[in-house]
Amino acid sequence: MTDRPGFSFLVCPDPEMLKRHLERLMASSGGGFARQVFWGDADDFDVAYWQALATVSLFAQPKAVVLRRAEGLLSDFWEKLARPLAGFNQHVWPVICLEGQHDPKKGPSLPRGLSERPYWKVGQKKGWVWISPGLTEENMMPTLRDWANAHRLNFGKGVLQELVRLLPRDMTACARELEKLELAATDGVITQDTLELLSEEAELDIFGFLKALEEGRDAAGVWRTVFGHQLSSDDGFLFQFLAILTREARTMWQLLHEDPECRVHPYVKKLKTPMASRLGPAGLARLFDLAMDAESSVKSGVKSPDQAMEMLVADLHLLFARVRSRS
Repeated sequence: MTDRPGFSFLVCPDPEMLKRHLERLMASSGGGFARQVFWGDADDFDVAYWQALATVSLFAQPKAVVLRRAEGLLSDFWEKLARPLAGFNQHVWPVICLEGQHDPKKGPSLPRGLSERPYWKVGQKKGWVWISPGLTEENMMPTLRDWANAHRLNFGKGVLQELVRLLPRDMTACARELEKLELAATDGVITQDTLELLSEEAELDIFGFLKALEEGRDAAGVWRTVFGHQLSSDDGFLFQFLAILTREARTMWQLLHEDPECRVHPYVKKLKTPMASRLGPAGLARLFDLAMDAESSVKSGVKSPDQAMEMLVADLHLLFARVRSRS
């Protein structure tokens, strides 16, 4: 086993990115670690955690004692943690995961007083603290390059930039989309044609949500089905959603006016043209207005991303309620 950290703090709002980093960290430390996982957000904190930090596993196999979702634990926990982290235990590797939201400007939200603890300062000095904002517009491109190199793939002209725009800011969902691209790549190259696998699916997803609003169905249920755990206060997702919404509105505008430049699959055309007709020019223009209002309200600081998203959904409800009342 090579040298490993005395302890590790992993700070990231994306659980999949956090798990992948831990795998790389353990591999670079020689591997062979047993793993015990505890949960900081459990209804009753498992007191066996403290025992796990103090005891050696069977046959003295080195173990990583991983505490997930520890960001909500109170000050008495962080005080008590000082003793297990005070010295190096060759058999026990404490790993503490903080998975709260990461503010683009202020950085991660750490538990109160943690940054003042001596062990935190030691961890930072020795490089035992890893902090990542998750997938963002800034790190998506190098992440995709690393993925392509690992899979011996290349990107066609403009494809990398388009992927940065299209892919979800969630590692689990992003990995699923990348698997599709890998399977569809021709001679090891991901082309613009391949991206139809992503763009059409995204359009149909947002269309399913709009369709539920138009029909007065349980839009909240459809929202959960379509977006799952991606919906959060992260402004990266808000702007991604706005980009998809405006693209959807643009497609329906072209279909309404029979624009010859609108090249969509015949099935998509058959599906979306009726909604475009029911919305009409005024309704489609309203979609653009709502997207612009949501974006400007966040960028001007008037609303948080969560507030802008809630207002946008409420306004979409009203828009489609008026469409239903006319039919």
